[in-house]
Amino acid sequence: MKEGGIFTILDNCLQKMSDYAEDKDLEVIALVPDTSQFNYPNIEYIAFPESKKSWIKRLYYEYSYFKKLSNELKPDVWFSLHDMSPNVVAKKRFVYFHHPTIFYKSSLKDWKFDYKIGVFSILYKYLTRINLKKNHTVLVQQNWIKTEFEKFYKIQNIKVCQPEFVAFANSKTIKLDASKMQLFYPLIARSFKNVEIIAEALQILPDSIKNKIQVSLTFAKGDSKYGDFIIRKYPLEQFNFIGKLTREEVFSYYKSMDCLLFPSKLETWGLPLSEAKAFKKPILAANLPYAKESLGDYEKVSFFDAENPKELAQLITNFVMKTIQFDGNCATFDKNDQLNDWNSIFDYLLKD
Repeated sequence: MKEGGIFTILDNCLQKMSDYAEDKDLEVIALVPDTSQFNYPNIEYIAFPESKKSWIKRLYYEYSYFKKLSNELKPDVWFSLHDMSPNVVAKKRFVYFHHPTIFYKSSLKDWKFDYKIGVFSILYKYLTRINLKKNHTVLVQQNWIKTEFEKFYKIQNIKVCQPEFVAFANSKTIKLDASKMQLFYPLIARSFKNVEIIAEALQILPDSIKNKIQVSLTFAKGDSKYGDFIIRKYPLEQFNFIGKLTREEVFSYYKSMDCLLFPSKLETWGLPLSEAKAFKKPILAANLPYAKESLGDYEKVSFFDAENPKELAQLITNFVMKTIQFDGNCATFDKNDQLNDWNSIFDYLLKD
């Protein structure tokens, strides 16, 4: 969990746990890839820098070493925050699932640009099954994932845990070209992020609209095969490849942008949607279940077919011309049985 949305989940969890543990009789130990990334008090950190170097290492830790470690630590609760249910000894075990590829039908494009997406879409659902039923509860981010888990894994001990928005208190506004509409798409450049539809929509637009737009994308040359393909195939003046940003820099873009673009075909949550919503910014998003559940009740959003650049081009035109009538979105799920913030999750984990 070193970058993107999964790192945000880890960072937010530790930040909130640090506050939660301050006035409680808790000993909290976090197993992280790099201790230099975290300085939240009230937590002891153990680093596993080798964990991302290969899947062999990952599987060794999950299914061999962590059993030895758990026998040493003797935890009351083992909270696995990244999809897999390790071999451990603990009074209660929980797993938090947020890897979307098990619900994804990979295409030739996915195999071409990142074979791991194809491999994950086939194998990860079976790795997820290992030890799954040994958990007290499986925590997932959305109701549609809960439904899929119930059908595929035949389990009922599932709780929906909506990711909590955790802001940077000191995020600053950055200077962007005020003569253009600033559209922002924060992403790690992977094939299912669907940047092509933005490029194809831009190519449809007349110059009178195109010249009023800048689209900032958070990748640069050399970040990934897919990112390099986009940069090479679509050398558009409207694209601003700004490279990877820190979380604080991302929040600065939210404050400064005019609109969030989010055409991704695959997310278990879609953190930029709820983050842009927190900043009360307009959003143009793929018309997919994850996007609608992530947004909940929100007026300033319109949806487009993730395969139809003409629809997106029309929405961009309407936005630039200030004639857009937003679709709006309403929550259609019951929140009563959800855990809607980190403190509620921690209360649930520690409940007798």
